[in-house]
Amino acid sequence: MRFRPPRPHLRPSTPHPIPLTAALLALASCGGDATAPIEAPPDPEPPPVPAEATTWIEANSHPFEGSHLSLPHSDIDFLRDIVGDARIVSLGENTHGTRDFFEMKARVLRFLVEEMGFTAFAIEATWPEARRLDHYVRTGEGDPAVLLSGLYFWTWNTESVLEMIEWMRAHNEAGGNVGFHGFDMQYPGMALHNVREYVAAFDSARAGAVATDLDCLGRYANDPSGRFPTARYGDQPDTYRADCGAELEGVQQALLDRRETYEAASGEEAFAVALQSVRVTIQYHLMITGAQSRDQSMAENTVWIDRQLGPGARMVLWAHNFHASAQPGAQGSFLRRAYGDAMVIVGFSHEAGTFTAVLQRGSSYLGLAEHTLGAPLPLSYEHYLSTPAAPRYVVDLRNRDTSSAGASWLAGPRSFRAIGCCYDPGTSHRYWSQSPLPEWYDVVIHYASTRPTVVLPSRYPTSF
Repeated sequence: MRFRPPRPHLRPSTPHPIPLTAALLALASCGGDATAPIEAPPDPEPPPVPAEATTWIEANSHPFEGSHLSLPHSDIDFLRDIVGDARIVSLGENTHGTRDFFEMKARVLRFLVEEMGFTAFAIEATWPEARRLDHYVRTGEGDPAVLLSGLYFWTWNTESVLEMIEWMRAHNEAGGNVGFHGFDMQYPGMALHNVREYVAAFDSARAGAVATDLDCLGRYANDPSGRFPTARYGDQPDTYRADCGAELEGVQQALLDRRETYEAASGEEAFAVALQSVRVTIQYHLMITGAQSRDQSMAENTVWIDRQLGPGARMVLWAHNFHASAQPGAQGSFLRRAYGDAMVIVGFSHEAGTFTAVLQRGSSYLGLAEHTLGAPLPLSYEHYLSTPAAPRYVVDLRNRDTSSAGASWLAGPRSFRAIGCCYDPGTSHRYWSQSPLPEWYDVVIHYASTRPTVVLPSRYPTSF
């Protein structure tokens, strides 16, 4: 599904506002958009899963006790072998509103940081705004609830993510070293602000000209609450956007041309932030014009973060299953090319339970609601995964002989559920698509039942 330009915020029936911008952007890029959804409702009587398949899953899976990050590491110590010496572990989620997924991702992060030396966390959220949370987890300065709202996505503005951020702060305060990063680029407002502020501070003679060049995008950019003006960049004529793209690239080149002078004045790190801020504005332009996909830009930013961290860094990524996966066009496919087996891709699935999502009725978005998962489609991956007795477990899909009777179900492709920010209960069958699971994911974490996230009231920063 192609990017949809931002629209005015949706006001839900719940007490806190939901940015429709964020909801639509998440919908446009998550779930099974890259593959065709199942069009017809399933047969209500699914055929039984062969017993040998269930036996194989039980023999090759690792049950664990629970999801909360406060639990001891002992029951997930098997992750040492699964992760090995990987530099990146990418954690997906089959809906944007499942508490158990969020809690388990936080628990995995804690394990990898405390037991395996991982030093960085990066989430599907805008890069400049995430830097404020990085400052918080390192220094304790600022209100983490406000800074979390300042990522603009109700999907992350939850009790579970805030709890994880507070753990990161406590870990660092006790002498640890874990950073918080974002790799998204859908909101150019703060990136533009960063560039203007940098040039004004270190090259005041050129500040006015740079601000003028950036204004072609700035007049259509978001404010500190994530709201975009009614007039949209995507609605402007192609010639306007082409000229604006050239002006943004001109600012980038001007920074590069004066790199030595700027680095001497500000230091290498501050210059790198300014240059990357320009790049984020260009990525936004490229996404709107269709010249480069959001997922390609997110992968590009992930690589940039990794390089800034240095050769010894190890990073945990957080995104929707679609972005995490190696399916063509997804962020994970670009990262797979860059990192190969040095990246482990983890997908999440569930059989039953509830989740949070914006209620959708046709083309109308009606606010946040708690939804109930429908039963797995017959002989879908979830149908097979739901047969073991364990309520939650991890299974490594790599290097499996799918010619054996017990593992033949893995060969696929089979139906696999994908729900993003929004959900229409009347068309639940459309949230399934055909997927070759072992080709797109290395590991799956499966739950028999899950709970919805608890979304926090939005409290945005008042300025960039």
